[in-house]
Amino acid sequence: MRRAALLAVVALAACGCSGGGASSSAGSETAPPSSTLPTSGTVTYKDGKVYTVAPLGEKLVLDDVSVKVDGVEWTKNIDAPLPPGTSIFGVVRVTLTNRSDATQTVAPTQIWLLDATNHAYLASTAAKVGHPLVGTAIGPGQSATGTLVFPTPGRQTGNLLVYRFADATQIAKAEHVGLVRYG
Repeated sequence: MRRAALLAVVALAACGCSGGGASSSAGSETAPPSSTLPTSGTVTYKDGKVYTVAPLGEKLVLDDVSVKVDGVEWTKNIDAPLPPGTSIFGVVRVTLTNRSDATQTVAPTQIWLLDATNHAYLASTAAKVGHPLVGTAIGPGQSATGTLVFPTPGRQTGNLLVYRFADATQIAKAEHVGLVRYG
């Protein structure tokens, strides 16, 4: 079920997303309907989900989390296993801000790397790097800057698919997701 939901989100992202930034709230908020994803802004896609899109260099803002990509490096020198079909790690430095009223923990399924063809890559929980974000607790109104490590088959460009803290462990039920360009 989780994989099917992810594939649906990835397929929707393939429909024309290439960046854009805006502020928005939970999935219950209404946004203009659209049959394509914008380069910037928030829309209710034809599947009924709300998508907020932020361009390269801009902060993605959802109701309970904001994400800013601070940089991306590609390396083969990470202390972590490379899954079959992968040959390099994308080390993405991001700043996450907890916009909720409770302490939140960054879940392994909260942020996915999408390549230019919207193939999804899950962050490694085993990578030994400075300031890993997966598993980090962030207090209300607080920010954490750290790394997410994505094993991939080669250097990529695309988007980070971001789930709200409220949806991070139940992504199949998400009504509002974000996309932020990395480069």
